[in-house]
Amino acid sequence: MITIAHRLQTVIDADVIVVMHEGRVAEQGRHADLLKQGGYYARLWQHYQLASQ
Repeated sequence: MITIAHRLQTVIDADVIVVMHEGRVAEQGRHADLLKQGGYYARLWQHYQLASQ
């Protein structure tokens, strides 16, 4: 199954998250792995968390 989501909470438990940025695959992996990498997904997640408070 492929899910396209704008809300990160929707994909947190996905087997693989593919992060697109400017029309290209920027990163891919599981939620925890992407957070550890500290890349684009991690920055999006930080912004999401701040906005949810």
